[in-house]
Amino acid sequence: MEKKELKKKIETTYLDIAIPSNVENLQLPDPTLLQFYKNYDDRIIWIDDEITTMTLEYAKMIMQWNSEDKKNNIPAEERKPIKVIFFSPGGDLEVNNCLVDTIQLSQTKVIGINVGMAASSGCFIYLACHERFTFPTAEFLIHKGAGQFAGTYNDVVAAILNYQRQIEELGDFVLSRTKIPEDVFNENFENDWYLSAKEAIKYGVADKIITSLDEII
Repeated sequence: MEKKELKKKIETTYLDIAIPSNVENLQLPDPTLLQFYKNYDDRIIWIDDEITTMTLEYAKMIMQWNSEDKKNNIPAEERKPIKVIFFSPGGDLEVNNCLVDTIQLSQTKVIGINVGMAASSGCFIYLACHERFTFPTAEFLIHKGAGQFAGTYNDVVAAILNYQRQIEELGDFVLSRTKIPEDVFNENFENDWYLSAKEAIKYGVADKIITSLDEII
């Protein structure tokens, strides 16, 4: 084979490998996925939707970061903090309990940041954070919520009793994590109780109103 033909064959082969024949099918990486991995590297979690069983993934992430820090023998005060950013309408009570326990048991500091709304379960999870910040116009919602019961009479009675226990434990939890007087809490917990950022500071729901992003970035 002549040198010119051999060179042409090599170049053609290389081009077939390096350049897809159907360029229009090329797809860029999903920007949402890229942002997720960037946040993961920075230990940032966004709870910006309804709290469901999918939210349990965040508990797994917090446990994983604690495990990594422990394996690396990093003292608690020197660990890179986990930041949980809230814009949530609330949701599942059992998932709420799991995340509340996970955050409270975390040896790695968990910082909660309300950027818009921390409602119901979103607010309870926020209260579990070791440090709590809020945007100036963010809001909080504390309430009992509404249980859903179905089944036989005995099933419904058992579910109601369990729900009452959960609500009592939630009330004790809120009082233990805030400066809300018990009489004020009991008066408002029966209904939807909305708090502004300033009211959240007053009652110890939040520690500080953010005046610059530099405080949390």
